[in-house]
Amino acid sequence: MKTDTFFNAYYNNAKTNSILIMNCEGVILDVNHAFTNNYGYNNEDVRGQNFSILFNANDRQNKLPELELLTVAAKGQANDENYVINKQGQPVLSLGESILVSDSEGVYFIVKDIVNLQAKRHIDFFLTETEELLERIYESSKDMPMIILDGSLKVLKANKPFLDLFEIAEEPIKGSRLANLSHSFWENGDMRREISSIIINNLPLRNRKFVLKTKAGGKKLLRFNSRIIESKTAMQRKIFITIEDLIE
Repeated sequence: MKTDTFFNAYYNNAKTNSILIMNCEGVILDVNHAFTNNYGYNNEDVRGQNFSILFNANDRQNKLPELELLTVAAKGQANDENYVINKQGQPVLSLGESILVSDSEGVYFIVKDIVNLQAKRHIDFFLTETEELLERIYESSKDMPMIILDGSLKVLKANKPFLDLFEIAEEPIKGSRLANLSHSFWENGDMRREISSIIINNLPLRNRKFVLKTKAGGKKLLRFNSRIIESKTAMQRKIFITIEDLIE
């Protein structure tokens, strides 16, 4: 089986995996459509520039781009999990892998494959990760509605996408109950029983769908997922809940 044409198809057709092709000094030679879709830059924006422009100031100060190139040169591969600065200047939590490759003439290049962890389609990744990463996703996500509850199902905090989705003007007070959120959705008995089952049965929500009636009388189809972070006592547990709007 010949595989020499596989990369072109993968590079051109990928939607989740953003790919940069660089020389061994980290100068960007080409980016695929997925990179443009996820981070905003097209080839004209970044071609000929060093990939360090994608790192935030702190990472550049700590020389993470240089360390990544050194690791790739020494080991042929390097992994990283940090923020990629998109075209709008916003940090996007991302997971990357850089691989040393060579062409038919023996010239070496680096292929960097990046996954945008803040994209809605990566909820499956969210469901398997640790509290530290979940907190980082919560703090940086611009489009994933999230709410964090304690072991008694009281609100610890809710992010702006959550407040926008439910048309809530002010962030809820820490320790308030879901029923106190200013939206009829959270007053529904079935909804509260579903959330309570997370604690009673110690089973997270998995792709559970609900219909949201907006204040203007419209409807949205929502998909809920949750992740329980255990602690020494039940009351100290945290429940991270993500909500995806399936009809936007």
